[in-house]
Amino acid sequence: MSKTEVCIESYSRHRNLKLVESEIGIPWQTVYWHLKRADIKVTGDKARYGSASDRIAIIGEQRFHQAVPIAINNNNQEYQSTIDFSVGAISIDIKTARIKRNHSGKNNKPASPRWGFCINKQLDIADFFVFYALDDNDLTHHIFLLPKEVVTTKTTISIPESMDSKWADYKIEESELLPFFKSMLTIN
Repeated sequence: MSKTEVCIESYSRHRNLKLVESEIGIPWQTVYWHLKRADIKVTGDKARYGSASDRIAIIGEQRFHQAVPIAINNNNQEYQSTIDFSVGAISIDIKTARIKRNHSGKNNKPASPRWGFCINKQLDIADFFVFYALDDNDLTHHIFLLPKEVVTTKTTISIPESMDSKWADYKIEESELLPFFKSMLTIN
């Protein structure tokens, strides 16, 4: 087996350049060079090696992909892709948040429990946002589907646990995602 083949095989299992370096004894920079030369996309694995927020994000992304298997996961093509998924020409970004409890609101008064979703990086490029609102045990509590037009002036969307918010109108069931995105394919 050539060095390039060894790099490809190890990287396909680990999805981490430093782990490949440790396993096969080739510096990660050289591993990277072999992979790029072989036209292998270096994407990483944020579920295993990402930050705490990356590990929360991947929960929603995995659940969305299970619910909408026709969606193309752009993170498989490019590490930390700007838009998470595509269905035909439609771009979909997934945001995932755990409920925040015991935090301060205005004037340092206790704020009500809520989910916060930051959309500023994808605001001008995503056609739809899918929000996964997780409970304290990372179970899906709510799912929201928002078209870009309703969030054009926002960079962060905060949804209270009470659901006393205009954003509650965009709550959907996970089972509605696939039929909706399939219908979008027939419209175009």
